[in-house]
Amino acid sequence: MTKPRSTFLFCFLFLLALSFGTTNPVCAQGKPAATTESKSGQNDPIVKSEVTRVTLPVTVTDDDDRFIRALTKEDFEVFEDKKKQDIEDFKASSDLPLYIAVLMDTSASVKGKIKFEKEATISFLQTILRRRKDQALFVTFDSTVEMRQDFTDNTELLAKAINTVKASGTTSLYDAVYRICEEKMYNVPTPRKVIIILSDGEDTSSQHTLQQTIDLAQKSEVVIYAISTKNAGFFGVAGGQVLNDDDKELRRLCQETGGDITFPNKPLDLERAFQRYDAQARQYYLLSYEPQDLNRPGFRKIEVKLTNRKGLKVRTRAGYTVEKKN
Repeated sequence: MTKPRSTFLFCFLFLLALSFGTTNPVCAQGKPAATTESKSGQNDPIVKSEVTRVTLPVTVTDDDDRFIRALTKEDFEVFEDKKKQDIEDFKASSDLPLYIAVLMDTSASVKGKIKFEKEATISFLQTILRRRKDQALFVTFDSTVEMRQDFTDNTELLAKAINTVKASGTTSLYDAVYRICEEKMYNVPTPRKVIIILSDGEDTSSQHTLQQTIDLAQKSEVVIYAISTKNAGFFGVAGGQVLNDDDKELRRLCQETGGDITFPNKPLDLERAFQRYDAQARQYYLLSYEPQDLNRPGFRKIEVKLTNRKGLKVRTRAGYTVEKKN
């Protein structure tokens, strides 16, 4: 069912003009984690099991975003709160299953872009999803968050779900990410867990905050990528050109989970963005270590450095949080 590259690019270009609506609350299956009241008044999930090993998918790229191959364990150093950790397990990018959650903004603010967004999303999934290997789900968010299609490797089911959506309402971006991490991604049986967000970036109605969403995504070991539909002028849809606070928050959500964001201005930018996200999701190094001082609560900042390689970009999640014991 894979479409030619030209069709893939054409659809992806149209992706930049995205948005459509939902009406029902999310129907994601799976038992939610236990919750506790936070200082902000929100119910945050508790990881019941203690942190005994941290696993880090790490991508290393050059200035042109090309993946750097043939690195070894000795090329890496891992620091947690500035303390060097012993890398106990190291694997070069392996052919592990990829679990992808596509979250599409269907609020009124992106209504004029919905047609392009649908076509681009369908083409993207048909191009990258491997049958009997990878899994993808599809969720829309506006005033509410709705599961349109649960994890499947069947692109026909995904396309059918995508084609039914319409646009309306406000934007609950953080709620969408939070709920999918909590209800679907936490127990996924692979370290390659990816969320791709298609949105103009402005959250207007979420109950969860940006920080709560980042904390849970880090805890769930999810990598988040985003394609902003803000600069959609080349589709004939008006779009802004100056990055504002909403753009910066969406960028932070991606970068602190080890992902990235793109703001395409022309068709070629959009094609390159999707090619890069697909490559980064499949080409990586997997590092793991047993953290020191296991019982100390609070946020643990993670840094991964290269020992003898300069001028390269290392991308992984910014850290994780250890819950305080009762």
